[in-house]
Amino acid sequence: MITRKILIVEDEPSVALTFEHILKKSLEYNYQVTSVASAESAMETLLKSGPFDVILLDYFLPGMDGAEFLKMIRSENQELVVVVISASQDYKIVHDVFKLGADDFLSKQEIANSYVLEKAILAGLEKKEYQKEIVRRDTARQRQDAITTVVRTVHHELNNPMAIVTLTASKLAASSSIADKKLKESLDEIQQAVERMSEIMKRLPHLREETYGEELRGLRLYSLPKQSKDTEPSP
Repeated sequence: MITRKILIVEDEPSVALTFEHILKKSLEYNYQVTSVASAESAMETLLKSGPFDVILLDYFLPGMDGAEFLKMIRSENQELVVVVISASQDYKIVHDVFKLGADDFLSKQEIANSYVLEKAILAGLEKKEYQKEIVRRDTARQRQDAITTVVRTVHHELNNPMAIVTLTASKLAASSSIADKKLKESLDEIQQAVERMSEIMKRLPHLREETYGEELRGLRLYSLPKQSKDTEPSP
């Protein structure tokens, strides 16, 4: 079972105990729960015992309120799931906390149904994982685009010199003025080497990315197509 660390920021001990009781019955995750009674204590706990996966945040707190704390958290951490909880269902409070970056808002009346709290937590965790995946894919795409640009630049810059080498070697090999057998053999080797390079150059613009399994921890390998004729660019 996956372990998730949850920080409960709630100044009413009975409410905090209710949250803990609900989370201990979870069939989805093993929740490691820490409870504090103020935003100030929560900040200290995050510094000493973080990182946490989820914060259950009471909106009305002594000292720094939930909105101020949420604003502070979001200025430093966008990945942490924050579910704001309040006895009030005032529209302005709901609007403000979502604007500040809360992942969900629950009224304390709703949490009488234990399913509601865990559903909000699971939805928040899934949303963060989805956002991380989007970032990973975007980063991979940008990396691939950069590599492709470099490869195509190299391809363009080498094409003309290679064509000149091929033409020159071909003319020299065909020339009747060259009688030296070893020189002719060397010219043949040059032509063969250039032909091999030309074949690779045709495939370079089609460098592709391949990912081999989770065991590589996201490592991406790059390879050339096996045959250039199957990967000719579209006109």
